[in-house]
Amino acid sequence: MRKGTVILFVAIILLGSSIDPGGVFLMIFPGSRATALGGAFAGVEGDVFGTYYNTASLGFANEKLIGLQHANWLTGLWPDMYYEYIAYVHPLKEDLVITGAFTYITTGETEATVGGEVVARFRNYDFAIKVAVANRLNDRMAVSLGIKYIYSFLAPEWLVREVLGARGGGQGKAWAVDGGFFYKILPNLNLGVAIQNIGTPLQYLDAGEKDDLPRTLRLGLSSVPFKNDIHRVMVNADITKILVGVTSNLRDEFEDTWKSFGIEYSIFNIFSVRAGYFIDKLGHRVGLTWGIGVHYKTFRFDVSSDQKIYEFETSNYRLSAQYAF
Repeated sequence: MRKGTVILFVAIILLGSSIDPGGVFLMIFPGSRATALGGAFAGVEGDVFGTYYNTASLGFANEKLIGLQHANWLTGLWPDMYYEYIAYVHPLKEDLVITGAFTYITTGETEATVGGEVVARFRNYDFAIKVAVANRLNDRMAVSLGIKYIYSFLAPEWLVREVLGARGGGQGKAWAVDGGFFYKILPNLNLGVAIQNIGTPLQYLDAGEKDDLPRTLRLGLSSVPFKNDIHRVMVNADITKILVGVTSNLRDEFEDTWKSFGIEYSIFNIFSVRAGYFIDKLGHRVGLTWGIGVHYKTFRFDVSSDQKIYEFETSNYRLSAQYAF
């Protein structure tokens, strides 16, 4: 439970500048395997968490997939904050796949105090529901198109009206579309491209500013340079650009582009170790990521951590599982 001057925190968000994107939870990487690889995942084929990074990567799926992720997220900031992601993949026919995903994050229960008196208790949260289709065009290429609904609850409407004197608000709603492209350049080299969160802005106050969604362009390569019956090595690299407040200064824009690198080593297709490196200089997030995974038949369980990319002390582990059937 959080106590204190939460009203000031909510007011800053509600009245904040539209230069910064709204719906920032849409920028959080899900999936333990992907996070362990520094978020370099747009070119990885057949993983259920590709529903987030590049849905077109699932265009070649020939079995149903379900994936779950839980994370007690950035507890150094908010001890009660947690982040959930659920995804499902369903092949409709040989060249068409439908997918769905649900994202949820909450900072836990909030006590709103004014003048030292508790005036409300509530739980602020955000969620997004996504449905998408991936279409395999040929043996090497697939595309995808998806739509998502975004809802953000910061504070009860009556509280916003009473404290800020606004006519109403405290919640934001938006719609967005995602598109993806996946291409097998070589038998051991994939290219993934995704454009995401293109849609309506979030508005928390009836007469307040509108915050653009975090429009995202993601480009990734995934290579398997070595593979035999015992060993498998995968190497990935992604760049991710948030297309909000973009200027004509190419140097500054490249500086503000996230860079992700990852390597995965698997033995007997049962046990995997992973390491990655993530660079977001303007966001002050730079450092190593790591994780391990166990893969038995059609079940996979993974654990990862990216807590070392943050400048403050925190615990940030993700647990995820996926099952094919």
